[in-house]
Amino acid sequence: MTATHHLARTAAAVLAALTLGVGAAQTEIVIAQGVDVTGFDPHGHHTTAVEAVHVNLFDYLIWRDADGVQGPGLAVAWEPVAEDAWRFELRQGVTWHDGEPFTADDVKFTLERVAFDASLQPYDSYRIIREVEVVGPHEIIIHTHGPDPLLLNRVGRLSAGIVPKHVVEAIGWEAFNEAPIGTGPYRFVEWRRDDRIVLEAFDDHWRGRPAFDRVVHRTIPETSTRVAELISGGVHIATNVPPQDVDRVLASGTANVELQPTTRVMMLIMNTHEDALTGDPRIREAIELAIDNQLLVDAVMDGLGVPTLARVSPGIGGSPLELWNTYTYDPERAVELIREAGYEPADITIKIEGPAGRYPLDSELAEVIAVMLNEIGVRTEIEVLEWSAFQSRIWNADNITHFALMGLANSMFDNWFSMRAIQCGGAYRNRVHWCNERFDELMALAQNEVDLALRTEYLIEATYIVAEERPWVTLFQNQVLVGTSVDVEWQPRQDELLWMFAAQPAN
Repeated sequence: MTATHHLARTAAAVLAALTLGVGAAQTEIVIAQGVDVTGFDPHGHHTTAVEAVHVNLFDYLIWRDADGVQGPGLAVAWEPVAEDAWRFELRQGVTWHDGEPFTADDVKFTLERVAFDASLQPYDSYRIIREVEVVGPHEIIIHTHGPDPLLLNRVGRLSAGIVPKHVVEAIGWEAFNEAPIGTGPYRFVEWRRDDRIVLEAFDDHWRGRPAFDRVVHRTIPETSTRVAELISGGVHIATNVPPQDVDRVLASGTANVELQPTTRVMMLIMNTHEDALTGDPRIREAIELAIDNQLLVDAVMDGLGVPTLARVSPGIGGSPLELWNTYTYDPERAVELIREAGYEPADITIKIEGPAGRYPLDSELAEVIAVMLNEIGVRTEIEVLEWSAFQSRIWNADNITHFALMGLANSMFDNWFSMRAIQCGGAYRNRVHWCNERFDELMALAQNEVDLALRTEYLIEATYIVAEERPWVTLFQNQVLVGTSVDVEWQPRQDELLWMFAAQPAN
């Protein structure tokens, strides 16, 4: 070994020791994701990758553990007191990161904001809340518009992080979005956009002090770079490791790869407006029949996924699982449908839009889907954008030409939540331009139905309407790989949250 190589290895060892605190006063864990947060307003997003960071700063009323079991969070007990009201006893002795006490007024301020402000992205998921009544400093009653079978799920998920009323009223949401204060196990230190977020352990967290002194979330859109950083020790956790890199990671001896089943379903969000080519239901069906879902899973995802004809999967309440682990593939019928719509396949060009780096192999999926459409004679145009550009120009601006590739998770673990955005007045109304009165009727019935068997009947019928009319075409349930350093003990979660309170230095 040359002196240069010896010095390089020694420097790397010293860096690893300092980073993980071996013989040092401060420990640090570094995580790499493909996308950055959009800010720190818990209600200013509806993206799991953003919530994966936020969860370390903010607490929910109810906490769902890695096995999906609900338990105490900022609330320690709860019970129904009427068909449309639940009483919550709040945890005492909790402090905000600025040292001020947490009270019921903070819960009222948080939940009523997201329930009343229709401009917020998560509004559809919370508007059933009618009022949060403050009974005492550590007691509230949440009143809903009719019975809500999902209230406990609702207050323990994405966008339900409780924020400090006194801080927001003093500095405003714009300033809070840049420098948040929460009650979570880590407090905010620094945000360098599209580079990194630095968090520091909160000594007075009600769960106790986390094992690591610092958490650094790095934004690394390029998959190959994330994997290289994992192998070299530059990061300790890397999301969305491609299957083809597994052997390289394992051979390195510096990291392992963990399988993470998710609630996420990869799908094509359709523009069904009458002026769009995909406004014709025969074209949408032809697209579905031209795509070999199992081949996408096998050839692109290396077997990591389960084909599905709906946004359903095991563990999602009210799901018709006969539509999961199945798919339709009939290219000959796809050509017939295009001709029935008045076209020859070669006469049409379908635009495929999607993000790059947000989901495992997302740009590769778009390319293979294009090839499958080409195989039946349809011409294609692909536009793949970095995630923030995709959100700004296509997704948030409702500018889908024909269809957009997306992967949607289910933080509510319920089939009503899966479909609520495509109701006639839902959040996707200007994306899909689809409205079905019977579907809306069934969704309204399911929203307030506490008889689980009857509620499931409503949701199953609604799911079949979506599967038949195809405002979206589902591809497969996602299974992802997460790389973890051998120096860290941490298990990925089904909800994809990067919950660092559970992380420990390896023994």
